[in-house]
Amino acid sequence: MSNKKRIVVLIFSLLILGVFIAIGFHTSTPAPVISPNVEDSEAKPWPSGEVEKMSVNEKTNSYTITAAYPKTNSDSISMHFFNYIEDQISQFKEDTSWVNEIGSASDGALTLDIDYKSENSDLVQNYIFSISSYTGGAHGLQVRKTFSYNRTGQLLTTSDLFVNGIEGLKTLSSLVQKELLKREGADANWIADGAGPKEDNYSSFVITNTGVTVLFDQYQVAPYSDGSIDIFIPATAFNKVANPELFPKRH
Repeated sequence: MSNKKRIVVLIFSLLILGVFIAIGFHTSTPAPVISPNVEDSEAKPWPSGEVEKMSVNEKTNSYTITAAYPKTNSDSISMHFFNYIEDQISQFKEDTSWVNEIGSASDGALTLDIDYKSENSDLVQNYIFSISSYTGGAHGLQVRKTFSYNRTGQLLTTSDLFVNGIEGLKTLSSLVQKELLKREGADANWIADGAGPKEDNYSSFVITNTGVTVLFDQYQVAPYSDGSIDIFIPATAFNKVANPELFPKRH
C-alpha cells in the first residue's frame, strides 16, 4: 500500500474513532429509578404516644395533692394535659378555701389524687384520667375524664363517633339507656336525665376495636352507692351512624 493510501486510511480511521468518542460523551446512561422510601404510617410514633410520666406533688397542713399526666410526642398534647391537671388543682383549692377559716378541723384530711391509664385500639389512643378528691363532708368523690386521639393527633369529640355528627348521639343514647334500665333498681327518670342525648352526658368514652364504652360517674345515672358505671355498645349496634374511620366494618 502506498504512503498516500495509508494516510487516507489513517485519516478515515481517526474520523470514525472521533465519531464514536463524540457519541460516547453525549450519551448518558439513564439513572436507575429509585422508588421513594414511603414510611409505613403505622410505624410512625403517635403524636399522643407517651414518652414520660410527669407528676405534681403538693402538701400543706390542710391538704395533699398528687397528680400525674403523660408527656407525649406532641408538645401541644402534653400542654393540653398539663393545663387540664392545673385546672383540676385550681378547682380543688377553690373548693377547699374554707380551710383558711377552719384550719384545724381539716388538718391533713383533704386530698386530691389524679392518675391515668392508656387504652388503645388499632385506630385510637384513649387516656382515662381518674380524679379522687375529698373536700370535706360525708365522703369523697371520684370522677373520670377521657381524651381520645387518632393517629394524626386529633382530639376526638362525641360528634366524631358518628357519620352524621352529634345527631348520631340519639341512636347511641337510646342503646345506652336500654342497657342501664336492665340494671337492678334502675331509675328511669335518673337515667333519662343522666344518659339522655346531650353531649355533656357522653363526654367520657373509650373507643375500642369493636365499639365504644361510655363512662358514667357517681350520681350521673344512679345513686352514689352504685359507684361508677361503664356501658359498652358494640359498633354493630349503631353501624348505620358509626364513623367508619373509627369503627371499620369487620368481616
